[in-house]
Amino acid sequence: MARLTWRARINRIWESSWFFSENLERRLLERSLRQALPYAHGNLLDLGCGHKPYAPLFRQHVHQHLGLDYPVTVSQHMSSGYRLPDVDIYASGEALPLEDNWADTVLCTQVLEHTPEPSQILAEIARVLKPGGHLILTAPLAWGLHQEPHDYYRYTRHGLAHLAQKHGLAVEYIQPRGGIWAVLGQAWSTYVYDTYSRPLRRRGKRAAFALSLLLTLPLCALSQLLALGLDRLQPLSYNTLGYIMVATKPQEGLGP
Repeated sequence: MARLTWRARINRIWESSWFFSENLERRLLERSLRQALPYAHGNLLDLGCGHKPYAPLFRQHVHQHLGLDYPVTVSQHMSSGYRLPDVDIYASGEALPLEDNWADTVLCTQVLEHTPEPSQILAEIARVLKPGGHLILTAPLAWGLHQEPHDYYRYTRHGLAHLAQKHGLAVEYIQPRGGIWAVLGQAWSTYVYDTYSRPLRRRGKRAAFALSLLLTLPLCALSQLLALGLDRLQPLSYNTLGYIMVATKPQEGLGP
């Protein structure tokens, strides 16, 4: 247990640094969620919660944080190593085991691409939300295959709006998470690490892996920081890593 705690601390530091190959994506995602905090309150359902990485962010804004995840996904992708899942309920998002109008807030981050029936997910979210409650949802547009074979879709702003409105949710806003420079910088960073370092780590070649990091880590940091700077100077968001959508379930008797 002590060894696991030590590894968890080291990896938290690692994943919050610019040397981590996916740090730009994570920072832009967290920034978008911070902007959505005014919409969070009451009972929060964290749909596809995994390790509940955003629980500290929402803690001061909600009364209860209920984490739900799919058993197959958790067992295949989240139950090994130093990061253990933090799940309160194991169930499918297509059939939520919650009463109608239970949640004041539904948080769904980078989950929608992993379900084969996204419309059913939105239908269930709309059912469990209270009138006046809010959905805070993020989804990717430009990202490689991951958690295969459970990786089905990528989403435009128009696709997200369609899914929300189809199930009676009123869109408050949909915003991109970064622009073309963020897409290019993040893609290059992950390419460098996944091509030259990750395979060595997976094959257990520790010495070769350590030597490869001398090349890949500076390149990861440089590409992400440069991309962030260029993105701020020239925010061309027609290409983006993904979107955040905030939507509201209308009060009873009112249309979206």
